[in-house]
Amino acid sequence: MRKVIITLTVLAVLLLLAACESGGKFRVVNRTSFPLYATIGAQDEVTIPGGEEHTWEISTDKQHIFNPGVEKVVPVSIIGETYHTYDEGEESYTDSTTVTIKVGQTLSAYISPNRASFKVVNNSSQGVQRVLLYKHNFVAASFVEDLGSLTPGEMKFLRVDYATANNNFYYYATVEMADNTVLTYGGDTTILEKDQQFLITLTDPEEIL
Repeated sequence: MRKVIITLTVLAVLLLLAACESGGKFRVVNRTSFPLYATIGAQDEVTIPGGEEHTWEISTDKQHIFNPGVEKVVPVSIIGETYHTYDEGEESYTDSTTVTIKVGQTLSAYISPNRASFKVVNNSSQGVQRVLLYKHNFVAASFVEDLGSLTPGEMKFLRVDYATANNNFYYYATVEMADNTVLTYGGDTTILEKDQQFLITLTDPEEIL
């Protein structure tokens, strides 16, 4: 009888240990044409190129028969060059939200584009004093944003509205270099649709031999 009790006790302990489980996964699928910059909890930022995906392992408390239904709320930041998280409750755009991770499960987020964007990449050896972006509705121009300065090797982007059949417009930008040279980019053909980007790449002029 004692052997039976011991055997049953050992089996019960093994069953309890086998039922212990912890951790879940969070998967982000980038359905835009441009990078996403994602941060999950305290982990380092990850860049997810357009059309690709990334999965994080999220630690949680252990789930067992005495502690069922374990889940963990994790802060999430997803910044896309042509995606901006929209908070329905606040009716505003945000870069931060939370997700609930359940033990043993993978939560997937499919990120589709909902914005256009303006991006400046300074591949020149000269600094940029300021970058000014304008919108023009074919009648008059309006100021959009000052992206500020850029050091050599730096890039900045801004998520912007895209044109529609009922709201047609184009973008142009002025770039003031460190030597006070002012460059103008864009024009009446720079009409952005959803998931399109107005890209300016600054480089040093080629030397004439």
